[in-house]
Amino acid sequence: MAIVHRSFRNAFEEAAQLVRAAPPPSPRRVTFLADHIDMCLTALHIHHEGEDELLYPKLIERVPDQAPMTEQVDHEHQTIKTALDEASALCATWRQRPSAGTGQALAAALDHLHEVVQPHLDDEEQKIVPLAAVTLTQQEWDAMAKGKHKGAQLPLNKKSIFFGMILEPLDKADRAYMKKLVLPPPVRLLSPLLIDRPYKKYAATLRTGT
Repeated sequence: MAIVHRSFRNAFEEAAQLVRAAPPPSPRRVTFLADHIDMCLTALHIHHEGEDELLYPKLIERVPDQAPMTEQVDHEHQTIKTALDEASALCATWRQRPSAGTGQALAAALDHLHEVVQPHLDDEEQKIVPLAAVTLTQQEWDAMAKGKHKGAQLPLNKKSIFFGMILEPLDKADRAYMKKLVLPPPVRLLSPLLIDRPYKKYAATLRTGT
């Protein structure tokens, strides 16, 4: 979970900086950045859907004496969803009417989302993960880690890009672990071609516009 969280810890702060960057982005750049922001917002929403379906109900049922704490952390998802919805609406506005004003409003919403996400991720890593480690089976944990829930999923092309985002800051051992956990063997074998190379190109476009 901490590996996945690392992407969410950085994504919205970086996106806000890119929206604010000078000179003002071209229409094509606005479309690219808006698509990127929408992907990150959707990925966080999907991540929370998976936890709401596969993690929190099991913890509350199996460890009732810890239920108040578990429910409190789970309820933080609602605060984050409000911030997600605001950022999503402002991203749509910026996409349709790019200007200094709509860009600043979006960047401020992304800053706010970044601020409310950080303490929640801390709570999950410090309070929920230790509880889950002695409560969930390995099969249940793997199902959550792989996003095997009934909610929405990222399109395949976006999923590979976001997985590249997850892998980017990891060392060699953690990259190998995540690939083994998430990718089927044939895809893992071809991951330099299917994931690593496309993500490198995507990241260059994201950060330099080239």
